Amino acid sequence: MNGQANQSTASPARRGDAGAGLLFWWAIALVLAPVRAGGRPPLVQGVVTEKVRAFEKATGARVGVVAIDLAAGKRTVALRDRELFIPARNQKLLTGAFALVRLGGDYRFATGVFLTPDADLLVFGGFDPTLGDPVLARADGKSIYAELDRWAGAIAKGTRGGTVRDILVPATAGANPFRPPDWPASRKHTSYQAPAARLNFHNNCFGATFTVSDGRITPAITPATRLIVVHNLLRVGKGYWSLTSARDDSAVWLRGKVAGTTRCPLYAAANNPPMLTGRVLAGRLVLAGTAFSGRVRAVDPAKIDWRRARLICRTTTPLAKVMRRANKHSLNMASECMLLRAGDGTWSGSAKTLTASLSKAFDLPQGAMVVRDGSGLSRKNRVSPDAMARLLAGVARRKDAPMLVDSLPLSGIDGTLARRMRGAAVRGRIAAKTGYVAGVSCLSGYVLGPKARPLSAFSIMVNRMPGRVAPAKGLQDAICEVLVGAADEK
Repeated sequence: MNGQANQSTASPARRGDAGAGLLFWWAIALVLAPVRAGGRPPLVQGVVTEKVRAFEKATGARVGVVAIDLAAGKRTVALRDRELFIPARNQKLLTGAFALVRLGGDYRFATGVFLTPDADLLVFGGFDPTLGDPVLARADGKSIYAELDRWAGAIAKGTRGGTVRDILVPATAGANPFRPPDWPASRKHTSYQAPAARLNFHNNCFGATFTVSDGRITPAITPATRLIVVHNLLRVGKGYWSLTSARDDSAVWLRGKVAGTTRCPLYAAANNPPMLTGRVLAGRLVLAGTAFSGRVRAVDPAKIDWRRARLICRTTTPLAKVMRRANKHSLNMASECMLLRAGDGTWSGSAKTLTASLSKAFDLPQGAMVVRDGSGLSRKNRVSPDAMARLLAGVARRKDAPMLVDSLPLSGIDGTLARRMRGAAVRGRIAAKTGYVAGVSCLSGYVLGPKARPLSAFSIMVNRMPGRVAPAKGLQDAICEVLVGAADEK
């Protein structure tokens, strides 16, 4: 991962002449123009169609929109409603709905720590993505090591101050067991492609800060433990740096150039989440006074004689917390953990189960979605705007619907919508998931009424967007203003 991101500076698609350029900006102005006041308000379908057609003519992009009035149970907008689009991180809405259908709103992710008669420590996880999460730790005013330190204290009591021989963590089979097969291997060290597993820690990433003094660079790597060796090959200067780790996360290498001292951590993905967790736990055990004489090993859970293992401590995390972490700031590995836990523990099997479960639960037509992962990074994901909006409408009828709705960013207030739709008419009225991959920008969610009650469900998907996606976001915001105005007219 590059420590200093190489930001794209691509411009909107070039036009062949000045007239075409004027058409582009005229069309964008039409898209963003507010609905005219006075007289009978125009039909929502007509207004949205006008904006979308102008946008498509100006940009060459392809747009699908569906909006459903939840009280009436009828669509108010339908444009390219059955066409399949790349959803980007709107895919997380499918994953959230899947978790509600399969696990239920009261579900809690569980991680157990066991001790064997041979003094081995078994740490068995259930895909909880929140252990050591720096964002959650900061919000709670705790250390990222707080829960592992609680485990270490319980282990010290359970062993009566004795010795732990080996730490055993669950093994996973396959050449690339911790990431969906469609994710590009060339980006595997980026934080947004962090792996997911039964046992996770610190978002399965290493954080790095640097102190530069007297021509020397001193790195600080988090999480820190004596079982992870840091190789500092950095030089002082302007440029880029990278962090890579061993396959079992026993060592990290820092290469490249760093110009000056940094205070905020920059993140790169780890390779083996269970081994990373086990190594960090070993270090916390020693700090708590328990002797650790062995090593961290990955073992097949099916080969463990659980009857001889004694539960030392247990951690549980509510689904609501995981879903909020996945959606508010779009943490990909949290969505992957939800997919795997609600499914069969594999990406292919879980994708098939998701498709079947959601199609049955929300009466979605066959072929309305193609699922390849839980977070939307794969460009092979597909879903129609109609299926997305119908799914959201169906979720809104569930008793546990507030869990999904509350997990979504709010327009002009927080998450990935904090800087969008800040005007008085729409601020706080849109709860929706953003989504972006190259050439794709999507926004799906709800128009909210009094007491944050969903009034309508919508999906706005823009694919084949040339250049920057900012105009696509402008179109989505303009459509949301129309939908809010229509909801308030009722």
